[in-house]
Amino acid sequence: MNILSVKDLAVCIKQARRNRGWTQAQLAEQAGVSRDWIIGLESAKPSVELGLVLRTMKALQIPLTIDSPQKRGGSSSGINLDEVLNQPHHQDIT
Repeated sequence: MNILSVKDLAVCIKQARRNRGWTQAQLAEQAGVSRDWIIGLESAKPSVELGLVLRTMKALQIPLTIDSPQKRGGSSSGINLDEVLNQPHHQDIT
């Protein structure tokens, strides 16, 4: 599925949750977020935090692949979701 909008992502996550037979509360527990946050995500709330989205996708075993168009050959490179989620968080305090 190509994700081109927040709504597309919301539909994908909601469908994956339902396919597993999970409630919003069960997904929230697996992802380490609140049920209210899952409700916002599934409602296509545009301000959801990317790190939590990735954690939710990981709980649902939804792979994330980002294709980079190449000038020649049309090959793509992927991003490993586990590596992204395990990177330390940095905050700039000014």
